[in-house]
Amino acid sequence: MRGARRTTGQSGFTMIEVIASAVLFAITIVVALHSSLVAGRATASLVSSSELDLLVHRVGDRLTRELVQARAESLAPSPDAPYGGSTLAYERARPDGTGGIGWSTTRRLEFVQAAGDPLDGIDNDRNGLVDEGEIWLVTDVGLPSEERSLIVRHVASFLEGEQENVLDDNGNGLVDERGLSLELREGVLYVRVSLQTVNPDGRVVTRTGETAVRMRN
Repeated sequence: MRGARRTTGQSGFTMIEVIASAVLFAITIVVALHSSLVAGRATASLVSSSELDLLVHRVGDRLTRELVQARAESLAPSPDAPYGGSTLAYERARPDGTGGIGWSTTRRLEFVQAAGDPLDGIDNDRNGLVDEGEIWLVTDVGLPSEERSLIVRHVASFLEGEQENVLDDNGNGLVDERGLSLELREGVLYVRVSLQTVNPDGRVVTRTGETAVRMRN
């Protein structure tokens, strides 16, 4: 008696189908993660740039409040074109106690290179910025009571669009101006500041602000 042959239906996935599914799943995960990372970087960049815009505005307000009471005749050295200046000594108006106006001791705004990052075209402190500077305020200049206070860090070595080449690269009438640029023109002191930050993607972002202050006689 011949035995009856029995056939059984195959169920489930073959090894090739399993591998193909795993590869497709992995590709989907990679694409999703990449999209999320790109979106996250874009969001972080917007936040970073927005914060920098706000900082530039605040620094401009701070410098305006400092200089609005400065006496024109006390400015030293006078920041005239074509070079302007990045350091400025001056006296400010203040009440003299008798209802009149007197003048303060000498004060000084100055741009200095950040400690550990000299002007050599190298990111010496490895923070992503090259040759960044700082803005400091010095009060009671030359007196035993002299004090220094930091206004802002991460100032560009040169004003946005400018290079050290004895040319007016950014077309503002000044040559080789630093990240803090001061210019006196017809009794008005123009103050320009370029600040920088590094976005999460490693891109350096620069923002520049300008304010104008009418000098007191």
